[in-house]
Amino acid sequence: SAATVLCLLLTMPLLRVLVVVLAAPAAAYLLRPTCSSVHRRVLAARLCQAEDAADEAATRDGEESVKESVTESVARRERQVREASVGGFPEAIVDSKEYKVQFHTTAGAFTVVLDRALSPKGVDRFVELVEDGFFTDMLFYRVLPGFLIQFGVAADPAQQRRWDYTLGPDGEKIWPRPPLVDEPNRAKFRAGSVSFAGAGENTRSCHLFIAMEPYGSKVLGTGRHETTIGFVETGLDTRVGLGDGLEVMDRICRKHKHHGYPDTGFLQGALIEHGNSAAAEYPELDRIESAEMI
Repeated sequence: SAATVLCLLLTMPLLRVLVVVLAAPAAAYLLRPTCSSVHRRVLAARLCQAEDAADEAATRDGEESVKESVTESVARRERQVREASVGGFPEAIVDSKEYKVQFHTTAGAFTVVLDRALSPKGVDRFVELVEDGFFTDMLFYRVLPGFLIQFGVAADPAQQRRWDYTLGPDGEKIWPRPPLVDEPNRAKFRAGSVSFAGAGENTRSCHLFIAMEPYGSKVLGTGRHETTIGFVETGLDTRVGLGDGLEVMDRICRKHKHHGYPDTGFLQGALIEHGNSAAAEYPELDRIESAEMI
């Protein structure tokens, strides 16, 4: 139900690992989710199992404390999204400059249109990632129909380490280059919105997601890292398979459901460590074959 979606989603802040949106589908962004006794009474057993799996995969990040009740969290996030839409978004601090990136994937081709007026630092980083070949052979390793599609772990762990942090001997985060300073969101999230994922304040690096509906527009845009940098281009011809990027996104979701795959967000840590081979048990996950500036 929609209530289950929002209860789970808002139990914790939206962080790097996007955890459990629905049982089918459920909604949440969690880094180190915990399945407390309160949660167990509220959520289905399947959701608790998914949270436990995500917890095991995300131990390299610190646990966020929960200071709000589920009801308070739901109300706050929905209110923040509504207020942002009604009150307007912050003005751009730089002139508009668009970039187009064409992605070829196992589900078809689509184009992302970026605009520096939305997020100068975010767009510049995305362009750098494209030029580095970062997206080549990259898995859409987490597909949560109706909410989001997550990617941003390089097929080659060595390439991932050029952009993402590793842990030092005392558990400290060592960044190969500084993560991006947060920027305010300047556009309402909708189907096809592209944003960096994060793990708290000023942690955007290379992890990304594409918003889907109906839940994306309801709750996304309140986390510090949730800043729209561009949109999946819909194309002039919206017939199935003829240039509509959102149809490609929908195809990815349909395939994931067709194969009965669970929430595979727990793969993130293993993918960072070992590359695409960590997803060998899910051979039908769609992936990006190439990305190039056009």
